[in-house]
Amino acid sequence: MSEGAATHTNGADAADTPENRARLLGGPQKLALLVGIGGLIAYLALGGLVFSMTEAHNDEEKGARIAQFFLSFLTGFQFWVLVGLGSVFFLCVQYVTGGRWGILLRRPLEANCKTLFIVGLLGFVVLAGNMFMGKSSIYWWAQHATTGHHAAEPEVKHGGKSFNNVNPNLEVDEEKKMEEYLFPSFTAIRGFIYFGLFGGLFFWMWKNAKTAEYDPDLKAAAAARDRQKYVGSVGLFVFAITMTFIATDWIMSLEPTFSSSMFPVIMFDNAAVISYSVGLLVLLYLKKQGEPRFQNLFPATEQVHLGSLLLAFTLAWTYFNFSQYMLIWIGNLPEEIAYYLKRTREGWGWYAAIAVIFHFPIPFLLLLFRRVKSSPVALKRIAIMLLIVVLFDVMWWVSPSMSHAEFPAFHWLMDVAAGVGIGGIWMAVFFWNLKKHPLLPTREVYLLEAYHHGH
Repeated sequence: MSEGAATHTNGADAADTPENRARLLGGPQKLALLVGIGGLIAYLALGGLVFSMTEAHNDEEKGARIAQFFLSFLTGFQFWVLVGLGSVFFLCVQYVTGGRWGILLRRPLEANCKTLFIVGLLGFVVLAGNMFMGKSSIYWWAQHATTGHHAAEPEVKHGGKSFNNVNPNLEVDEEKKMEEYLFPSFTAIRGFIYFGLFGGLFFWMWKNAKTAEYDPDLKAAAAARDRQKYVGSVGLFVFAITMTFIATDWIMSLEPTFSSSMFPVIMFDNAAVISYSVGLLVLLYLKKQGEPRFQNLFPATEQVHLGSLLLAFTLAWTYFNFSQYMLIWIGNLPEEIAYYLKRTREGWGWYAAIAVIFHFPIPFLLLLFRRVKSSPVALKRIAIMLLIVVLFDVMWWVSPSMSHAEFPAFHWLMDVAAGVGIGGIWMAVFFWNLKKHPLLPTREVYLLEAYHHGH
């Protein structure tokens, strides 16, 4: 990189002051904080109503009332952690492949990565604490670790006969899982290790990024930028392995008999969709506020490119989910089909049908058209729609793992309130991180300017 390129944008960067960033992002930060506080209050209030309106005749039912608080918390926590994990993924991809899209999205991606280790880590402390709560835990293996037994799956009556609708060797399988892998202390330690791995990875990338952007020695800056390719390559490997463990420990282990090699991939795709949508919404907001560089460097043609990448991950979601369903349906094994049986009852079947429509055909058909992708309003609405759909996707993973037959019909509102509450706090911290640095990487803006100059 030449010295001229390094200083090419100094005039434009003069407007990117802390005061200007505070003006642009201070309002959304305050709004997010208010929404977060309101959401958490609603979550606690709804939890109190659900607790008071649910009858408990034995210790297990009393434990279930308390567990509902943490089950809803897991929904909101997991959704926003996926935003952070998806940002780690895209940051690694950007450093490996390059491209204009990554220059535009880099600051939102970095801000979400930092938020992951503030809000996300604090949230995991709550989740890890629930693993040690015995009958009030949301995890069957944590209940077993404390009580010494796990309630067997309820028998199903058909034709006057009773039979168990899961693996007849379930008790043996449970013991093996808990002895070898699933017990509270080891699972909690693994969770902190995951955050440590992602924290170390991001610290490595951030250290190189600061050198590349701020070091007055241009040779050292160029060397740091080149090193990012190797960091990103290692990061993608770490991401793939760790995402598989997270999906297994925090979500799949909610069900005693559920295991799927496709589920971590489904979780990854949802993480990619929502982290990308958050970054896209930030760019569209900055453009709408009249920030001159985003009006010039994020034109309709660039929106088309970013919208096309969102289309690709929408298609991938459909393929991954169909593959998982098809394999379980073809296998027709009693221990596997329980996952889908639970998620097509107690009203969840309606959501599954709605999700198929709003997660694939609608965004797919809309994002096919260049005119739609070049419209800031249309692209913003599509991104918001996908965020809402994925939140309900996470609810669909988590909530049916516990029976709500004795709970009031509005218990699912706790999940929504938890997602809104944690999300408001997350976004407030996100905007706080975003304000701390220039909104575009100063030494790479010339790449955007050269492309849009028309030569």
